[in-house]
Amino acid sequence: MVGTIKQQLYVTGIPKGLTMTVTQLNLLPPDPPKEWRATLYDSAERQRFAPFTIDPSVNQGYVGEVKMYGAHAFPRSYLPAMSTSLLKAHSIFSNSLGARLEILWKLTGTPTGRVGDADFEVTTDPADDTVVHPPLKPEGSDPGDQAPPTVDPNDPDTWATKLDQVGSADPREEPVRSGRFIVETTKWGLIQRPDYVAVVYQVGSATPLRVVSKVAATIIDQPDDALFVIGVNSNTQEIGINGVQDKAVSDTLVSYLIKGIFYVHEKAFGWVFGKFW
Repeated sequence: MVGTIKQQLYVTGIPKGLTMTVTQLNLLPPDPPKEWRATLYDSAERQRFAPFTIDPSVNQGYVGEVKMYGAHAFPRSYLPAMSTSLLKAHSIFSNSLGARLEILWKLTGTPTGRVGDADFEVTTDPADDTVVHPPLKPEGSDPGDQAPPTVDPNDPDTWATKLDQVGSADPREEPVRSGRFIVETTKWGLIQRPDYVAVVYQVGSATPLRVVSKVAATIIDQPDDALFVIGVNSNTQEIGINGVQDKAVSDTLVSYLIKGIFYVHEKAFGWVFGKFW
């Protein structure tokens, strides 16, 4: 299908003793489902339905593939015969934001993980909890042979999801046992894919962050994978989640969590914290 975007999601680290369950999958407004689609599929290309659990030891914590596309797609050979009014009536030809898929999740259990005889206790480093949030992609990533973007991913108006207006993932829960991902794109052009794809990540009512990926002009190339790592700090009774686009970086974050550190990695998009107990 012309213009289909496929975003892969993984959760590669969860503290031992906790179970992560996806509880709801919601197509968010303002884009009506009759115009746009955003659907989650498993590794066998079957549509996923909540609830289901995520286990980092199974298929590397694969959450699924979010496919985003217009509900009406036409072969390019049909275009000369289609009227301007008809083209504007179909989302695949519209200069507008596409659908957003919200993935709500919760954690159950008690973090009891151990490595050898060492307790799984997480502390933060550096001490001031400084969050390094790259403006687009982490420094050192290769943008590839891509056309210049037409939008600024750092401009809040670029996205349908406003980070400072996102409410609690589950207002009924305090302390935090829940979180969310929101997969979205910037505007689609006339038979053109959007410039960027983002995965918003959040715990509780904390202000979320985004993992942002540049979209290549060709329909073959897809956004970078989005991988997430979750840790808990038993001293401050906090939960933290961080997003990356490189399996080696996520492995590094997990290795530091096991040692008791929320590591601020230059190629990660930043920690989001919330009270867990």
